[in-house]
Amino acid sequence: MISHRTKRCIWFACVALGVVAFAAIFALTVQGPQESASLSGFFEQKLTPIETAAGGSIWMTIKATIRKVASHLFAVAGIRKWAHTAEFFALGLFVSLAALLYVPRSNSSPLKPRKRLNHRATVALVVCVACSLFDQTHKLFVLGRHFDVTDLLFDALGYGLALALVFIPAVLLMAHRGKRGAHFG
Repeated sequence: MISHRTKRCIWFACVALGVVAFAAIFALTVQGPQESASLSGFFEQKLTPIETAAGGSIWMTIKATIRKVASHLFAVAGIRKWAHTAEFFALGLFVSLAALLYVPRSNSSPLKPRKRLNHRATVALVVCVACSLFDQTHKLFVLGRHFDVTDLLFDALGYGLALALVFIPAVLLMAHRGKRGAHFG
């Protein structure tokens, strides 16, 4: 079992990394259209497939496969849309972990463990939705940028995957432990 002090340190690190992720999102939003297009072009060039000679190493095969998958994803939506998913996955991961690992000052919570876990997942979701809405609203104040509802969907895909990655195993672990009294926070 993780000690109370260790859990607090990990929680603090998750909060700090969540703030860093949000700061990165904010910095990318402040970019003008030219800077954004330049950055998108750089990553698209790195991720699009390049034909390689047959008989390459396993690493070349893996790299080529990743590039082909990326190429297919970019055919569905541009790299800018998928960048929203990656950015908000990072934010959602750290926010979810911070919510899961939060240790209240007193252990006398009126909520049962399952409800407490649901409450923490809800708080993480609300924080991520608020950050996503702030990101889109903030674009209204950046010259050449605009509010794009489809970006909200790609944001939701990112933080939704992160929440699922964190809270589904937590729920399964809680169910596995049963009523032995072992639970989160």
